[in-house]
Amino acid sequence: MMRCCIYGFILLMVLGPACTREHHDYEHHRTSYFRNIHDSLYNDSILVCATFNIQLGFPATKNPWDKNISGAGRVQVERIAAMVRQVDADIVALQEVPRNRYNAVIKDFIEKLATRLNMNYAFGAHGYNDPEGIYPVHGEWGNAILSKYRIAGIENTEVSYVDQWQKRSILCTLLEINGSFRLNAISYHYDNGLGEMNEAIGNTKLYLSRLNDPVIMMGDSNYQWAVDEYYLEFGEAGLADADSTYLTGIDRILFSRNAFQCLGAASWYDTINFTSDHPLNSCLLKIPRP
Repeated sequence: MMRCCIYGFILLMVLGPACTREHHDYEHHRTSYFRNIHDSLYNDSILVCATFNIQLGFPATKNPWDKNISGAGRVQVERIAAMVRQVDADIVALQEVPRNRYNAVIKDFIEKLATRLNMNYAFGAHGYNDPEGIYPVHGEWGNAILSKYRIAGIENTEVSYVDQWQKRSILCTLLEINGSFRLNAISYHYDNGLGEMNEAIGNTKLYLSRLNDPVIMMGDSNYQWAVDEYYLEFGEAGLADADSTYLTGIDRILFSRNAFQCLGAASWYDTINFTSDHPLNSCLLKIPRP
């Protein structure tokens, strides 16, 4: 009897991992969730908005796609938080946000960053995407929103698709600014392929057409032509560019032109710590009074 038990144990040790390996729906699954750390309402007349591609929590000097290099640790949380504090942002759109990635030191990166800033947060994945050579793939990447305002709900909507590894989504959060004014804060990150970008822009405009509340759309356009051409893509959807002449490159802030007035914009690239390979772009938007 003892021998049978030992053989049985050995068999379970050999077969167990194959039988219990977690299944991933790489084709369809996209993790999305939000949490309100606090439920405060405000009577603000001006919003400070920022967009920042954080390069998967790695500094510009490190490659987040190299499985032998680790990043997304405590130091990066502190550096990103410091940049957000520097502009005193009320709403932040983040791109290339890691979740459970193989070479990320902190697996729940957005949770740690939001807690450090005491901001409500939402996350929406494009899909699974670990460094090359890692399988099974457990890690995801995507967009996030940080907000001092209460998040009433979110939608994470796929806007372009090449295959199960190459797809993009937009994350829309409905924010309650005060008792009478709400807005949709959107974080996006388009692919740089012409076909994928055009597909994403078209699907984003379709998505915008069914929103009732004003929109602030921030993110990484990866647009390869003149900024004014990119703005024209969304002009018919009622969006204006915060500053097409000053904000750096492909990281844009667009807003409903009939609902906000832009009072200024700024762009900051960290040349001391090289916190990311992108700048943090920000602007001031005046909101209407009830």
